[in-house]
Amino acid sequence: MRGDVFSRRRPLEFSFSAELGAGAQPDPARGLATARELHLQGRYDEALDRLQDLLGDAASTPEAADRTRAAALLRAWCLIEHKDHDGALAWLDTAVAHKLLAADELQVRILRWHVDLFQERYESVEQGVIEALSRVADTPTVEHAELRLLLGAALRWRGRLQDALSHVEYACSAFTVLAEPGRCAVATNFLGWTCVSLGRFEEARRWFEKALALNDGLGARLRVAQNYQNLAIVCYKQGDYATAVELLEQEIATVGERCDMLARARIALGNVRRLQGLYEEASRELHQGWRHAVDAELSREQALALEFLGDVQRDAGLPAEARTYYARSMKIAGRLAPRGDLVMELRRREGECFDLEGRHEEALAVLDDARALCTEVGDDYEAAVTRRCRAENAANLGRWSHAQDLADRAVADLESLRARHERMVAAHTAARLRLRRLDSDTTTSSTRNRRLLDEAWNHALVAHRLDTDLEGTPLREGIAATVAELARRRLPDGPPPPQPGTVFSARRAPATRIVAASPAMREVLRRCDGFARYDGPVLVMGETGSGKELLAQRLHEHGPRTGGPFRRLDCAAAPPGDLARELFGSGDDGGMLERAAGGTLLLTRIDRLEDALQERLLAAVRDGVWRPVGAADDHDLDVRLVATVETVPSDPTPMDRLRPDLYFRLRLMTVAVPPLRERAADVMALMEHFLTRLEGSSLAPREILDPTSLQAVAEHDWPGNAAEVESLAQGLWLRRLQGRPAAVRRQAAGGRSELLFAGQATATAGSTAGMSWDALHGMLTRAAGNKSRVARQLGVSRGTLYRWLDALDPGRAAGADRPPA
Repeated sequence: MRGDVFSRRRPLEFSFSAELGAGAQPDPARGLATARELHLQGRYDEALDRLQDLLGDAASTPEAADRTRAAALLRAWCLIEHKDHDGALAWLDTAVAHKLLAADELQVRILRWHVDLFQERYESVEQGVIEALSRVADTPTVEHAELRLLLGAALRWRGRLQDALSHVEYACSAFTVLAEPGRCAVATNFLGWTCVSLGRFEEARRWFEKALALNDGLGARLRVAQNYQNLAIVCYKQGDYATAVELLEQEIATVGERCDMLARARIALGNVRRLQGLYEEASRELHQGWRHAVDAELSREQALALEFLGDVQRDAGLPAEARTYYARSMKIAGRLAPRGDLVMELRRREGECFDLEGRHEEALAVLDDARALCTEVGDDYEAAVTRRCRAENAANLGRWSHAQDLADRAVADLESLRARHERMVAAHTAARLRLRRLDSDTTTSSTRNRRLLDEAWNHALVAHRLDTDLEGTPLREGIAATVAELARRRLPDGPPPPQPGTVFSARRAPATRIVAASPAMREVLRRCDGFARYDGPVLVMGETGSGKELLAQRLHEHGPRTGGPFRRLDCAAAPPGDLARELFGSGDDGGMLERAAGGTLLLTRIDRLEDALQERLLAAVRDGVWRPVGAADDHDLDVRLVATVETVPSDPTPMDRLRPDLYFRLRLMTVAVPPLRERAADVMALMEHFLTRLEGSSLAPREILDPTSLQAVAEHDWPGNAAEVESLAQGLWLRRLQGRPAAVRRQAAGGRSELLFAGQATATAGSTAGMSWDALHGMLTRAAGNKSRVARQLGVSRGTLYRWLDALDPGRAAGADRPPA
């Protein structure tokens, strides 16, 4: 806490001589440098104590006068950044009265404008700064950079985001050139916020990370905490809720009793809880945030808290109640900026609620106004969300083609912004609109109906995948119902094929999905997704069967090269000479580095490369060029490299199998996949994943395994990791399909346990392993006649499958034509 000298509760008519009456510093120059360092670190109380003594010095020399003036300015900065705005103004008045500072000098005016900015007098700040800029030379000075930052801030808070961007970018560059890391961090942070408001989340994330690095280097604890919050907001807008919650809780633990920072952190945390469907927790956090905002006299934060409290009511199915919160928020937002970003967001929400209440014409007018505001403000994210709301409104008014077009554009725009949560909502909306059109528009042709079903199906699968990736959202049940309904409608006429269960379940996962039920595996995915947005090489380490190649695919799909090819090369699958030609190419035959250009090249078991090839690969990574075998010309390296190394329990690092120089280049971004024995929570989740994929509908292990088998599965140490689980799931599903007991037992063998099927029998070369014609024919029907896929599901070769089909074919014995397979 500050001393009484700097308390806001102290009367402002204090005595200047008493205020400056402390003893002199032994070394004033060093004392001023220390105060500046404390200010950069955000330790304002200690900086103010240092300045108290410096301001007591008599200005006996020009150097002392300059030092006293600098101390007076620094004291004002400390009071402003400590949010003691009244104290800062009082100090400026006192310093001017005692001729430490001049009332009309630019530094003093800049300080007063910063106070005006905090007190939300944006228009007066804009006018004053523009007038000052007309008198300042267009060169990178601290004063010029401060003016551009002030102007950018005033424009941003007035909702003119595009205009603000160029001014803040100039300030950020100027502070960098002038070696002002503290002010550069402030400008960088503000630049990130402007990008957030414009919907440019990847840019915002980079700016916030830069600000975090600057503040961390300065040791500015509170500013680092603020950067945690900013990154958290970007994370939850992109659908990364777990990371957002972690960052916000870390901020709350750091800031102590700072009401302003607690207000923003609680409001952000409440919004994350709302997105997760935890409405009671969301309301509790938002009410706390609102109270902190009232205590700190933060109007904008009060408006945000009320806006998000309205969102809780809307998402809980109470649109009329939501509008009461939006109206309260609008009163505050309208005073701050009548056509600004808050008003824009609130108008869209009001229109959405009118639509939910059946007041579609009113909703149309409000949403049109929100659309116009999006254009004025330049917020691409909000424009896409508004487009999704307008699509629903158009459908409610019977304008089906327009509704579909708006919904599809919203999905595409949100995909480009990587806003996963809102993209999921928009994709689900696009699917439901087409279902509603099918039910209401009976004049459409069968061809158009089939097209609408296919389009709805594709959108529904996108929504389902995103819901799964986001680890569950309030829309989960609705999306599942939509997928199930579409699956039912897409069935061909006539009886369903002979198979257990339904054709498709909402819980069915694609083959490339990574199951992450355990905290350890979720951390791996967060680390992987964090690396994905960069373009450098990634090293993935893990035991056999742990899913390293799936992680490599995830890095490719979530990265900037997702539109390019994904190629794979096994470094242990060929002799060194052949491998060099396969990797680098020779003559006119381009190698993998050429075929993967613009995309990602996965090098599995890279530690098996011989030393000479490792050296050539190192040169390509280091220099960015490579040369085909026997060629004279170099080629630019235009691939992202992902390398995998298989670890074993006794030797978990690849250090002794990779060249140290190559290893140290690759390990800058390392993903270590923990073995399955260390993440038991993933075992049953993986088993259910594989069974569901084979079944074509939801199939949990407990539905087919007895308690003894479940205990055996839980106690097994899984040396083959996820690949072993998949093999077991295939065997269980096949035995269940054949009507044989689906049970497993543990058995000790060679000093370790293994899982065996109860009553396991080995099929002879001439046997059909207990298969029936009906079972085989049903599998082929579900696979659309794809015999290779059926053979993979059964774990046999295509030749064995053909032999079984010949042996079991009922038409063969009866001399009739074979039923189509």
